[in-house]
Amino acid sequence: MEKSEYFRTAAELHREMGIVSPDEIDIEAIAYHCGATIRYRQLTGCAARIVGAGNKAIITIDVSSPRGRQRFSAGHELGHWMHDRGKASFSCQESQFVREWSATSNPEPRANRYASDLLLPPTLFKPKAETFRTMDFDTVRSLAQIFVTSLTATAIRLVECGPLPTMLVCYSAGQRVWFVRGSLPGQLYPSEAPRPYTYAFDLLRKGMGDEELRGEVPADAWFDHPSAKGHYIEEHSIGRYGDVLSLLWWKNERMLIHLEEYEEKKAARRSDWRED
Repeated sequence: MEKSEYFRTAAELHREMGIVSPDEIDIEAIAYHCGATIRYRQLTGCAARIVGAGNKAIITIDVSSPRGRQRFSAGHELGHWMHDRGKASFSCQESQFVREWSATSNPEPRANRYASDLLLPPTLFKPKAETFRTMDFDTVRSLAQIFVTSLTATAIRLVECGPLPTMLVCYSAGQRVWFVRGSLPGQLYPSEAPRPYTYAFDLLRKGMGDEELRGEVPADAWFDHPSAKGHYIEEHSIGRYGDVLSLLWWKNERMLIHLEEYEEKKAARRSDWRED
């Protein structure tokens, strides 16, 4: 897709503005640098919107939202300003910031990704994430406080840049809508719907709203791969806007070692039709 002459990647904006630490990511200043003015108003029916004309835009953010959500909403609208300039004005719902993270060729997921790169640049995020040894939502909240960002975006970046194998899964109306895997084998796919013996299942079944549950769960309650049987993983699941976000992480990586051995044997059988 052809980019506007005004398009800048998040990394280019960081370089242009000399941003080298999380506290220097001033979203209002970045927006102004891009020809957009951020204002805060009471909004109903949406969390943020952008209206642009020529090379100037007004981004309006719901004044009642938490600061991390406000910043991410602003970054999201800047993503529209960079990718979708001149196409339409956008009004974005709170739920889109949780559900719209796949199909990055579409405007909403693409704007989410732009906001994430702008506010949670991997070069600054990874050194902070590596100081934590648990990949749960307590860690996510600590990092979200450092970067002043939304919970969902911070959790995704933790999965991508954290020091331990981790996966984040989003369920809406009882069905998987997206997932992000970190340094995990491509053969691992989480269940399409939450299953018994998982905390995600308990949250959805009991309609627990914004509650959260955590603990050790059987790996085969989440994954159908043969290597999952007999192993356990850590799960921390929370309710968000009627959906469930589940962080899964491997404190003990024995299952992943078994998975690698299983796949190597399977590949050997395919190549010569016999066991080694």
